[in-house]
Amino acid sequence: MIDFDDIRKEVVIRHNVLLGKDDPILVTVTVNELVLARYLDLISDQYDEANRTLTVTLQQQVEQSKETAGKIITDSANYVSDQLRQSVAEVVKDVGKDLRRQVAEVQAASREAVANGRDAQVAKTSAVVAAVLSGVAALVAVAALVVVLLK
Repeated sequence: MIDFDDIRKEVVIRHNVLLGKDDPILVTVTVNELVLARYLDLISDQYDEANRTLTVTLQQQVEQSKETAGKIITDSANYVSDQLRQSVAEVVKDVGKDLRRQVAEVQAASREAVANGRDAQVAKTSAVVAAVLSGVAALVAVAALVVVLLK
C-alpha cells in the first residue's frame, strides 16, 4: 500500500503545496493504485501462462531435437557403414586379384620346377648311361690291351 503521508510530504517539498488528507488528488492516487494492482495481477497471470506455454514448447523442441539428432546419428552410421562396406569390398577385390596373380606365379614356378626336375632326371640318367658306357669302353680297352700283349 502507498503511504499517503510520504506523498503529501513530497508534494510540499517539491511544489510548496499542502494537500489535505481528503484531497481529491489522493483519491485519484488510490484509484490508480487499485487499477495498477489489478493490471499487475492480470499481467502476472498472463506471464505465468506464457511461461507454462514456453516450457511446453521448449520441451517439445527438446524432443524434436532428440528425434532429429537420432535420425542424423542413424543416417550417419548407415552412411559410414556403407562406405566401410564399399572400401572393404574394394580391398578384398584388390587383394583377390593380387592373390590370384601370386598363385599363378607360384603355379608357373611349380611347373618350371617340375620341368627342371625332369631335366635333372634326364641328365642324371644320361650321366649314368655315359658312365656305364665309359666303363664298358674302359673294359674293352683293357681287354684289347691284354689281347695285344698276349700276342
